[in-house]
Amino acid sequence: MATPNRVTKEDLIASAQRCIQEKGLDKLTFKAVAQGAGVTQGTVYYHFKTKEQLMLEIVQSICTDSWQEVDTHQNTRNPEEAIVHVLERARDRCNEKSFHTLFFSLVVHSLQNPALRDQLNEMLERENSHAALLLARLFPAEKTSSSHSLKYRAVMANALVDGLALQALLNPNFPTEEVYSELITSALAIVSNPTDKDA
Repeated sequence: MATPNRVTKEDLIASAQRCIQEKGLDKLTFKAVAQGAGVTQGTVYYHFKTKEQLMLEIVQSICTDSWQEVDTHQNTRNPEEAIVHVLERARDRCNEKSFHTLFFSLVVHSLQNPALRDQLNEMLERENSHAALLLARLFPAEKTSSSHSLKYRAVMANALVDGLALQALLNPNFPTEEVYSELITSALAIVSNPTDKDA
């Protein structure tokens, strides 16, 4: 078995992301990742036992970076700006397509691989937790009235974003800009006129 050299797992993930962006997901191989990082294939195998594991860690890395970026900017924005920022990021990922191509490819693989399915489920639970925390910051009154409601709304919000991305992948003429413009308008209306439970 090859021993790792100075390259880090993060370096290999970055090389894999470049490969996907430049050549497409079908060209993602351990050989291509190794060439992009300037290492041997053995080094890639040392860090990732399977291509699916590499793909999963790419998706997890993108999600982590995205939520860190949201958290960094969240405290400097009012709720309206925060919602627009988050939805614009989702729109950009929908337009870019490689992230969701990778994600949905993993979903397909996971249907025949229980261990991968469990890992994907854990990742989705983290995504839902991040979304629930964001909603709690945006709607503090909701946080105190029903944590279950925020949890379920976070699940629905993530499902909405992934569902739009799936439609954009399947339909080359999907009107991403128009749909997200409408979604942002609807979300801002909810923030501007929250439901008054005491009325």
